[in-house]
Amino acid sequence: MSQATLPAVRPAVAQIKPVSREVELKFLVGESGFKAVQQWPLLGLNGRRASSRRLHTVYFDTEQGDLQRHKMVLRMRSMPRGHMMTLKWSGGFPGGIFERGEIEVMTTQSLPDPALFGAEMAGMIHDATGGRELSAIYATDIRRATHLIRNETSNIEIAFDAGVIVAGEVTMPVREIELELKSGEVADLYRLGVALAEQFPVRLGMLAKSDRGIMLAAGTRPEPVRSHAALDGTPTVDEAIGRAINSCLAQFAANWPAFEAGDAVGAVHQMRVALRRLRAMLGLFHRAFPCPEFISLREEAKQIAAVLGEARNLDVFIALVREGPHAAFPDEAGFEEIIEDCEQRREAAYEAVRLLLAAPATTRFVLSAQAFVARSGWRNALPGEALPRLTVPAQEFGSQNLTRLHHKLLKRGKHIVALSPHQRHELRIGLKKLRYVAELFGPLFDNATQVKTYSKSAARLQDQLGIFNDLNVAIGMVHQISGANSRAAGIVLGWCGRGAATDDGALKDNWRAFRKARLFWD
Repeated sequence: MSQATLPAVRPAVAQIKPVSREVELKFLVGESGFKAVQQWPLLGLNGRRASSRRLHTVYFDTEQGDLQRHKMVLRMRSMPRGHMMTLKWSGGFPGGIFERGEIEVMTTQSLPDPALFGAEMAGMIHDATGGRELSAIYATDIRRATHLIRNETSNIEIAFDAGVIVAGEVTMPVREIELELKSGEVADLYRLGVALAEQFPVRLGMLAKSDRGIMLAAGTRPEPVRSHAALDGTPTVDEAIGRAINSCLAQFAANWPAFEAGDAVGAVHQMRVALRRLRAMLGLFHRAFPCPEFISLREEAKQIAAVLGEARNLDVFIALVREGPHAAFPDEAGFEEIIEDCEQRREAAYEAVRLLLAAPATTRFVLSAQAFVARSGWRNALPGEALPRLTVPAQEFGSQNLTRLHHKLLKRGKHIVALSPHQRHELRIGLKKLRYVAELFGPLFDNATQVKTYSKSAARLQDQLGIFNDLNVAIGMVHQISGANSRAAGIVLGWCGRGAATDDGALKDNWRAFRKARLFWD
């Protein structure tokens, strides 16, 4: 799209709305479902059509994509009496992945002038862009029908959007349903979202129009999303619980687009990591603050992870066979039969993941967990005299649990070379839990170098135990596949058996390095 130069002079009059928090759910839907939801009795339309209007919106960023990189969206929307300039930004909100900051200004200008937001917001934009020029990157042309759903505690707007995203000569169709909390309780929004997903063929959408517009303009696809440290500043334990759960849920749900239209293998891996992190966090917090919902969410996460685990195990096994024994014995015909059988199994496993992500139960899991965080549900399970423990600094809580988990590992890992495969697997699980806790609370401690050194030593040991575990899983899988009695299968078994038995020296070295690593929380 064409370049847009920022206006040199601001309009004399602008109507600014105060900064607010936008809590919004998006659902992707086919044409039939789109029409069916509009007849939903819960809307109370009684056969009437919801009021509609056409929305033409232009989105701006620098050529380097600075705003997008900082999770910010700046747009200009045509209105009957001018233009609405809107800035949205993500991160740090109790609603997690479904909550953003928002500020709007009515202006007569069609090009963005960040100064109209006021000094603080304009400064935030300048810091993100480095003062670089803003350009029109893409636009949307949407027909939106809206209706306000009211109950005793909340007002929720449901919007039916149909139209296109336009970036240069390229377009992308849009058909989605949005639920936005206008006032009241966040829990009401999540309950309505769950009801919608259970009654109609909709899927929770994790990409906003702005995300899709950026990718359309750049010709890119969604990428797998890795975890990130969730804590900074001086949070209490109460705040840490919410941030930790939100971080895990964000990583899990943010990988859905990559699974559907990008690197599916990487997305499966990251979703599985997210659920492992979530289970570890829920177990950690339940130990200190017993709560039935910690347990129920942990069990749901385990069930979802089991479906992902089948797909991930087949990815690892196929890669191991191709890069290991098949590469060493390329003329052995039996490998093709093994790989073909595994590819068929992998296709079925990935279809199971697709069905899982589209299932109402998975949407319910994510929304229920977000609702739990939004209302700090763990507080309700505690007796009154225990509530002050939630106000303890998160750093202190982290230090106590890191000490406990570290000492537990030292006991479990004694005579590491002599441990059975099951005992090594248990040690590896313990290392994962320790690393997740170290990654979460590590940023709260002063010496970043010590945090990094400790985490690296734990990661090296975990990776080596992971290789050992992959080899043992592969040995078990050989007996389940077509061609299990072939010479090629025997080569795979021998390859894995030899690999699992020849790294004792390196295992000792990594264990010694981990034991000697300085404890950054002491």
